[in-house]
This record gives sequence, structure tokens and C-alpha cells, in this order.
Amino acid sequence: MSEIKSKVVLKQKGEEAFVPVKQLMVQLKWTQNVDLDIMAFYKAKDGRTGGVFSDQFPGGDKGDLNAFPFIQLDQDAGVGATGGENEETLRITKLDDMTEVYICTLNYTDASAGKEVSFADYDGRVMVMDDSGSSFEVPLDSTDKGHVVVIAKIDTSNPIGGKLINENRVMALGDFFAQIPGADILSK
Repeated sequence: MSEIKSKVVLKQKGEEAFVPVKQLMVQLKWTQNVDLDIMAFYKAKDGRTGGVFSDQFPGGDKGDLNAFPFIQLDQDAGVGATGGENEETLRITKLDDMTEVYICTLNYTDASAGKEVSFADYDGRVMVMDDSGSSFEVPLDSTDKGHVVVIAKIDTSNPIGGKLINENRVMALGDFFAQIPGADILSK
């Protein structure tokens, strides 16, 4: 008989959980009429930085599961602010080469319109599932105004395993480009 693993919910900013695995699946889900985009930005142990995000953006690269960075995006959902059962999935097959990975969401609809809104106005959430069946949920519920939210950070500097940290930190685009390793590629 299979065992059902419990889901850990990281509700509060700063909450963290160890993710002692090498493979992860990260899903952004929402239903409202907004184009949200999930992205992963990273800093590798050798100092390289970069990102995996929709190829609808200039310089966008959906990544590769079989070659560095071992992160891949499946699709760009909700294009044109289409409501419904929207879902974008990032898969990570190897974290060994990374020191940190940031899971971020851009509110493309409101950023392109120059409209400042709160991510709490929408119903987005991120689920992180490991290869052992454990899942971690990070609600996208910050009331701060802005276009980008750093949802979670995966810190792999501890030998015990990767640590998932709920950041839920809304940032202005300029701050995002300057502070998140690899994010400046979006500004080019």
C-alpha cells in the first residue's frame, strides 16, 4: 500500500523547509484574467548566473533538463490575460551545480500596462513537489504593490539539502534586475 505524504504549507514570509532531493517540479496556478509568468533565476557554484523563462520575452529560454541549468519551463499560459485553469510548470532535475535558485513570478498584464497592483488581488499559488512525493505550497498573497514577486528561494549551500524559503517579496523591476542573480537578462 502506498503512503500519502503530507503537504507542508509555507504561509509566512521567511518560513523554510529542507528539500532533501535532487529533482523538483514547481507549478504556478491561477484562474483569474491575468498573464502571470513563472521564472527561475540562478547562481551556479562556478559563478554563472542566468534564468529560465518564456521564449515570448526577448532573450527568453525555456531551459533544458539534460544540460545546464537542468531547469525547464513547459509553456507560457494565460497569454492575453486569459482566465481559466492556467498552469505553468518548471522542472528542475539537478541542483548540484547551484548555490541558489529563485522562483519568481512576473505580472506581465499589469507591468506592460504600467499598472501597480497587489499580487493578493489574484489567486496565484506555487506548488513545489519533490521526487519523493512531498509537496510544499507557497501562496502568492503579498499585498505590496509591484510587478515582480520573488516567491521562493532554494538555497543549496547546506550539505543537508536544498532549503526552500518562502520569500513572497514584491519588487520593482529595477530592484529585481539589480538584486536577483541572473534577472538582469530580462532588462536587455
